[in-house]
Amino acid sequence: MTTNTKTVAFVNLKGGVGKTTSAIGTAEALARLGHTVTVRDADPSGAATLWAHKALSAGRPLPFGVEVVNRFTVAAPAEEEWVLIDTPPLQTDLVEAAVDAADLVLLVTTTGPIDLERMLETIRQINKPSSVLLTQTRYGTRSLRHAEEFLAENGLARCQETIPYKEAMRLASDEGRFPSASGYGLIAKELSDAFAA
Repeated sequence: MTTNTKTVAFVNLKGGVGKTTSAIGTAEALARLGHTVTVRDADPSGAATLWAHKALSAGRPLPFGVEVVNRFTVAAPAEEEWVLIDTPPLQTDLVEAAVDAADLVLLVTTTGPIDLERMLETIRQINKPSSVLLTQTRYGTRSLRHAEEFLAENGLARCQETIPYKEAMRLASDEGRFPSASGYGLIAKELSDAFAA
């Protein structure tokens, strides 16, 4: 990778927590901030690639490229300022390759107890700077308070912002765009600030 490229892997060995949505949403927000971005789809299900295809078909092409990678190509050099890697659940060889390629690992999880426990299992296997990104949150709920307490008790760094639950978010991949106030603009700003520090 070029010395200026910042690589972030979106990771959790559990599926359904919002890794693909977070990679695409963050990439879109970074592009809106004027950065060059590519998303590397390391998930054999091809969710990020399908998202790009659906956006193009809907007449709203993504403002960044999505490329399919495997464990041998995930760390290939890039010209873009940002490389965001969407990882699969369970397939540890692909996840390990993505983590090795990353400067930062974002551990994506919902506030559900099982998701948090699986995220904790995942983070114990990572020897890279990492931060937790809470998705599908509802402000003022017991589950969000529990999740914040869980992260604090386990000494885990987390993104200041969370991604709120929105029904429109579930339709974003079909419609080719995110709902307003998705939260990813704030995550992109947080990442930009962190790497600039």
